[in-house]
Amino acid sequence: MRIAVNARHMMQDRLEGIGTVTHEIMQRIVKTHSEDRFDYYFDRPYDNRFVHGPNVMPHVFGPPARLPALIRYWNKYPVQRDVKLRKSDVFYSPDGFVPLKMKIPKVSVVHDVAFYRYPEYFVPRIRNFYKKWMHVYLEHTDHIITVSQFSKDELINAYQIPADKISVVHNGVSSGYVPFDAQKIQSFRDTHTQGKPYFFYLGAIHPRKNVITLIRAFELFKSMNRNDHQLVLAGRASWDADDVFKAVEQSKWKDNIHMPGFVNRDDTKAWMASAGALIYPSLYEGFGLPLLEGMSSGVPVISSNSSSLPEVGGDAALYFNPLDAEQLAQHMDTLVFNIKLREDLIVKGYDQIKLFSWEKAAIQTYGILSKSILRK
Repeated sequence: MRIAVNARHMMQDRLEGIGTVTHEIMQRIVKTHSEDRFDYYFDRPYDNRFVHGPNVMPHVFGPPARLPALIRYWNKYPVQRDVKLRKSDVFYSPDGFVPLKMKIPKVSVVHDVAFYRYPEYFVPRIRNFYKKWMHVYLEHTDHIITVSQFSKDELINAYQIPADKISVVHNGVSSGYVPFDAQKIQSFRDTHTQGKPYFFYLGAIHPRKNVITLIRAFELFKSMNRNDHQLVLAGRASWDADDVFKAVEQSKWKDNIHMPGFVNRDDTKAWMASAGALIYPSLYEGFGLPLLEGMSSGVPVISSNSSSLPEVGGDAALYFNPLDAEQLAQHMDTLVFNIKLREDLIVKGYDQIKLFSWEKAAIQTYGILSKSILRK
């Protein structure tokens, strides 16, 4: 089998959500299926660590496809032409976009429909692009993979897609998210938070991520408890992040709030394992990888009760209404002072992550790719 892969999210300078999923799944498929050939399509110079084996042939076609018009162009012209030239058997796209006129089977991954549920959180050109084109891409996709039952239900409700056209393939937990011992934790805190414990948020600084509610909850928590806990907000600033920076700057506790910006994967693992708790306040997620990464790191998790997050976190997290800063502050207070609850959540977290693995995701994905060829 010859598999063409949209690899443009595996960027050498920044590996985030979709790029992480692509990397974790494809490296396992390539290793397991040495008899197959893989064509990886990048839109900029690539890192050799993302060329997962000798049976992978990387191709670079510009321009870098980040703006809507360029995404369409990249799929429609250079990628479509080259895939046809190489006589690939199936096209796999982890970001939902496919060459529309390609004759071979197309399998795409749609992680969520945030653009449908929360259009106000997207800049106009992105919002208009999704409104005009997303249903077209979905119609021209032979099979859709999504990452949670919640997202499958959302796709069915939003676009009236037949249920049998959508498969749920849960994400896994990347290696290296492991607990630190007390000495290692203290050493990391000494270097990064003046030796003080901290609550950790990981994700884009973006309105949909609901970071302002977390800041308000932290202020309430500090007002209740004059302890030395800090708040770390790790992630790149996305569109419309000014309100978050303003909230931090105006906070009475701004000296206790740290914003290290984008953190690479290795540093993220240390930030996670050294935290007092992971807090994930998002309004809407298709999956929520940080929940599993926190649990794998031996850290208790506090999560919004919205969208897919209870599906991922199970009974191993404390949940709160994402619009209720007081409830979140109470959970923060409880976790700091209730040692037994902390320990119980950590143990439950270890059990919860056993339900998710990249190995399982890779097996399921390969099976879907194979079946799509047979159906065609």
